[in-house]
Amino acid sequence: MTDVPPPPPPPPSFGAQPPGSSPDVGAALSYGWNKFGQNAGPLILAFIIPAVGSFFLNFVGSVIIRGFFGQALFSIIGIVVNAMLGIAIYRVSLQIVTGQRADIGAAFQYDRWGEWILFSIVYGLLVGIGFIFCLIPGLILLYFFALAPYFFLDQNMSLGEAFTASKDAVSAKGVGFPVLLCIIVGVLGLIACFVGVLITAPLAYVAVGYLYKYSIGQPAAA
Repeated sequence: MTDVPPPPPPPPSFGAQPPGSSPDVGAALSYGWNKFGQNAGPLILAFIIPAVGSFFLNFVGSVIIRGFFGQALFSIIGIVVNAMLGIAIYRVSLQIVTGQRADIGAAFQYDRWGEWILFSIVYGLLVGIGFIFCLIPGLILLYFFALAPYFFLDQNMSLGEAFTASKDAVSAKGVGFPVLLCIIVGVLGLIACFVGVLITAPLAYVAVGYLYKYSIGQPAAA
């Protein structure tokens, strides 16, 4: 009986990494760029919606609302609204990396609003306070916990479970530095008169979504 060598395995789809390989920040950013080109409209809209909402609320709060208690109440409302609007960019990114159609309307169809608002506030405070203390603590916190929103939304985790899963992914899969580099690339768009961030930031969210899929042992959708 003649031994016939098995056929070579099919090449991985774009964005997939071979099992056991190390996370590739270049592949993540390339994937983000490719998917941004295919979904620029929904991604840009998902990114700017919170910024527009924040600007409107700040304008109303400074021009119309008077008195300490009125402004304090309005600030609390603003935090909650911004948390709700901020879900769009994460959910659109997850739609893309899981092979769904990028859909802003579907991004807001969510049934865990109370939990998300709490998560978003805690996550924002954690990272924000970290950056107040000389930048480095903020980068360290992003290194360990930047995947937490993806775990929270994609796997219906609790706040504590999502933070733990993100930290474990850094330890087990080594995604901390690649995720951090993708985030830094996203921020670099601010250098180009703030316009470039409309490309680099959405691209970075998708690239981090790609690394999230790698961290759970799944290839990002082609």
